[in-house]
Amino acid sequence: MKILCIGQTTYDLNFPISHSFQKNRKYIIQNLSQFPGGPATNAAFLLANWGADTSLIARVGLDPFGQLILSQMKDAGISTESIYMDPKASTSISCVIAHTSHGERTVFNAPAQETPFEPVWPQADPDLILVDGRETKTALEALHRYPQAISIMDAGSYQPWTKAVGSLVDYFVCSEDLSRSYTNTEIKLDNLEDLKPIFLKLHEITSHTIVITIGERGVVYEKDNKIYHIPAYPAHTIDTTGAGDIFHGAFTYFIGQNLPLPYAIRMASLTASISTETIGALPSIPSLETVQKKKSEIKL
Repeated sequence: MKILCIGQTTYDLNFPISHSFQKNRKYIIQNLSQFPGGPATNAAFLLANWGADTSLIARVGLDPFGQLILSQMKDAGISTESIYMDPKASTSISCVIAHTSHGERTVFNAPAQETPFEPVWPQADPDLILVDGRETKTALEALHRYPQAISIMDAGSYQPWTKAVGSLVDYFVCSEDLSRSYTNTEIKLDNLEDLKPIFLKLHEITSHTIVITIGERGVVYEKDNKIYHIPAYPAHTIDTTGAGDIFHGAFTYFIGQNLPLPYAIRMASLTASISTETIGALPSIPSLETVQKKKSEIKL
């Protein structure tokens, strides 16, 4: 299974905090973690870890953070031939405040400036493509270049590029935040039929399959003009950083295994829930064996 991921790469500095904090105070963080991050990048790490032949088209700067990212990608088995070393941009940096008392996180991102570049395409055509909307020109080119590939979009928030990219993918997997901002409607689970106007509005973006992740409440999706809800799996959550990216990576993997949509969603949801029990994005990626074992325990 050959998978091409396209999007943002960042270097994440993760600061876990178990209490509230105030301005004009200094806080000592004893267990800072720092790893590559970004939606497409975290998904690529999961896919490579799970044995998929994974390529990533993304951008890093000619700086120490860029070198660290490349080194860890190579160690993970991700093909880095398509990583663009941008001489005019600094590597994107994210400061992540992980609120371990309730598992939520706050992210401050300084993105690399995106300027056009000529991508290096994988030697073999991909079976699947996962895009997060960043590096938009390259993402659009890839979707046109490999029409036979199954395509998935990780749509975290509504951006100027969302419709252009979303209209071309087979699976539009978006966040509750995007759904809320685009449709101006809250997702309530009292009556799933009431969610039809939300999906109808989102179909302005794509005519294909729509999946909406709704955090600790799970996932809602549409199939054959009917709305379904899959609850999230129980977890002792201490950090949700990267959980959405991990969901998208796992979803891509299981769709690539030709599994039915509901099963792929359940397995991706289980993978994401396991990840919230560990601080940081990359450190929280569970092995495929761990996910399969947990699946057996809960008889999914």
